[in-house]
Amino acid sequence: MLTLTKDRALALALLLMVAVMWVESGSIRPPTSWQPYGSALFPRILLVTIGLLSLLMLIRSLFTHVTPVASWRTEISDWFTRRKTVVALFVMFGLYTALLPLLGYIVATIGFLVASFALLLGVDTKRKWVINLGISCTFVPLVFVIFRYGLNVWLP
Repeated sequence: MLTLTKDRALALALLLMVAVMWVESGSIRPPTSWQPYGSALFPRILLVTIGLLSLLMLIRSLFTHVTPVASWRTEISDWFTRRKTVVALFVMFGLYTALLPLLGYIVATIGFLVASFALLLGVDTKRKWVINLGISCTFVPLVFVIFRYGLNVWLP
């Protein structure tokens, strides 16, 4: 009996999504007199590629042996313990987006970068602190100046 594994579920979901998007791509305007192929060609090429890869993943998942897994609570708990850094980065990014309107781009981004680099690189030596602060305090104002004066894009 076939069980619904993660690969099979993902492949089926992608195939369904490709089918819906293929139908919807029919509502893209037809080509004009100066367009040889029309605007729907590129999205349809991508949809065919995604569809073929999804079909390949579905077929491949049928030939793999499914091992019994632990309960879903154990799986979720194990996932979070193995990926503490990823979860912490998502939380820090949420705080960054919440503080961005309050503190402004430069202060919030420097704080986010310093905290992110500290989490990813560690701050056990003075050299790592200098690198962390040097990169954060150099590139954030540089990006701000490029966007503000070079591209005329206002950052918060």
